[in-house]
Amino acid sequence: MDIQNLFRRVEEAPVDQKTGIRITRITGDEHFSLFAAEIAPQTKLRPHYHESGIEIYQIIEGTGTMKTGRQENGTPVWSEEFPVSRGDCFTIKEGMVHQLANHGSEPLMAAFICPPSHLEGDRFFIA
Repeated sequence: MDIQNLFRRVEEAPVDQKTGIRITRITGDEHFSLFAAEIAPQTKLRPHYHESGIEIYQIIEGTGTMKTGRQENGTPVWSEEFPVSRGDCFTIKEGMVHQLANHGSEPLMAAFICPPSHLEGDRFFIA
């Protein structure tokens, strides 16, 4: 067994060039893994979706908003926007366009479980 510290792993993670946030795989296998991400203050993830599999999120630290919706001609059409904060958990369904944003003055850290493909070939940015 390999014990990993989520906070240390995120602190050491480089900024992902496609998303502009710190993101790292904590543990798991080729089917399902636990990832963690840190979104800097006043930063948001680009709207995107995944064709296969869900993402289960837990907000570890900070506050922000999660937008969800669909895409139409390469543009996000938002149907929901809800505040998120420490301890909140939610599921993003496959095909659902989503965008996590940090509007606060402190970093927002989230853990999420999904297939590793969500950070590889099955991640489609829009807008």
